[in-house]
Amino acid sequence: MCLHGTGETVRSRTEGAAPGAASAPPSGARSWPDGFGRVVDLSHTISPGMPSWDEEKPVRESLGPPTPEGEFGFYMQRWTLTEHTGTHLDAPGHVIGGGRLVPDITPEELVVPAVVLDIRERAAEDPDTTVDVDDVLGFEREHGRIPEGTAVLMCSGWSTKWAEGDAAVRGLASDGTWHFPGFSPQACEFLVERRSVAGFGVDTLSSDPGNSTDFAAHEVIGRADRWGLEALTGLDRLPPVGALLTVGVLPGLDASGGPSRVLALW
Repeated sequence: MCLHGTGETVRSRTEGAAPGAASAPPSGARSWPDGFGRVVDLSHTISPGMPSWDEEKPVRESLGPPTPEGEFGFYMQRWTLTEHTGTHLDAPGHVIGGGRLVPDITPEELVVPAVVLDIRERAAEDPDTTVDVDDVLGFEREHGRIPEGTAVLMCSGWSTKWAEGDAAVRGLASDGTWHFPGFSPQACEFLVERRSVAGFGVDTLSSDPGNSTDFAAHEVIGRADRWGLEALTGLDRLPPVGALLTVGVLPGLDASGGPSRVLALW
């Protein structure tokens, strides 16, 4: 997420905050399933005109056809895009002054178990709904305690609007406000402090709901030195528990985030 003014809003309150002040990212050995039978791609294809926070869309230029007669003798393209394009990862340093950037995130932090909190039914009725602590506790009553080092993913069904364009994905109202689901800061605090999760993911444009003005979920996630995935797709195809998430984020130098190929295996 890179809404105009977001950095100023959050950074004004978090400049100089010690990364990991809430609790350190989980580390140590984890146990994985013995084998995988399914793999699901949770990433949107990057394309010109794809939904985004602003009008800075990806720009594509073809540099030659895949024939010997082409200028280069092979096919490739030149892309111009921002770090927070399409399905992407937000590093802590996206919103926290001095926070870790993409190259600082260890490979172990990008291969983690995942749980899926399904709020599709509620989101269909109320686009401003959020994942709250009660959702987490209700999930745990049915599926067991969320293990340390897990990525918590919100499935709101919003990715089905992707082909409809910016207005639908932003939940654009007649008064210009945006409306789509996200995480509440209270849920983020609970998951970081009480469950020591590895990161967060949403199938909307932002970890915060679209009507947020203070981006408090971003602040909690970044201050806790966790990453956040935005604009995921296909979360409805995942089991509530039991999937392994792999995050192939583009490792740009000093990057605050990066487009990512995100896969789920189980």
